[in-house]
Amino acid sequence: MSIFAQVFGYLLGLIYGIVNDYGIAIIIFTLISKLLLMPFTIKQMKSSKAMADIQPKMKEIQEKYKDNKEKQNQMLVELYKEHKYNPLSGCLPLLIQFPIIIGLFTALREPGTYVFINNPELLASATSETFLWMKNLSLPDLMSNVLSIGPEWFLGLPGLMPILSAALTYVQMSSTPTPSGGNDAMNSQMKIMGIIFPVMILFWGTSMSAGLMLYWTVGSIFQIVQQYVMKRPSKEVIK
Repeated sequence: MSIFAQVFGYLLGLIYGIVNDYGIAIIIFTLISKLLLMPFTIKQMKSSKAMADIQPKMKEIQEKYKDNKEKQNQMLVELYKEHKYNPLSGCLPLLIQFPIIIGLFTALREPGTYVFINNPELLASATSETFLWMKNLSLPDLMSNVLSIGPEWFLGLPGLMPILSAALTYVQMSSTPTPSGGNDAMNSQMKIMGIIFPVMILFWGTSMSAGLMLYWTVGSIFQIVQQYVMKRPSKEVIK
């Protein structure tokens, strides 16, 4: 994983050297990383949409041949062939993206190790620059960044960036295609995760650096736009 962190850390450091603003560098870095991952993300989204489209027919076959597993599997294979759907097609993009995403997170979480290598003065200068309302991108964005006075417990709550990130994550997960007329239990689990995961993002905002939250927020906006484009009815968009 460290090899990915070194590559992306070098890229982020290179961008910072050009724009000389750590917050803007993270935004540009996020857009570049999302563009690099776009082919895998599109493939995964197309696989999810295809799965949602054929889910009702899958359920029908499973119920019709529930006492004959061999026939059931045969009919499912024929269904997959008919719709040119590969059940493993959604897993491969995730497996490819996983080490890359971990590398991205590692580089942002440890900028002193991967971005500003052996340069503590530049690290301190870059991360302590005020960006929007955030006074230090290496520290968590808390309510204390927007309010100077108030109860200590309140000032220690997640700030605006974690709140925005959690809200965008909820929107993104809510707009992900779900099987219509398919497995109700699976749909319920996905809806529950669509609530739990944004809450976890909000909770992590008290410990994750503001820079990492900025990356997640910009990435979520990118994903929402990408999902909107993918959902357009034009065949040219999704083929």
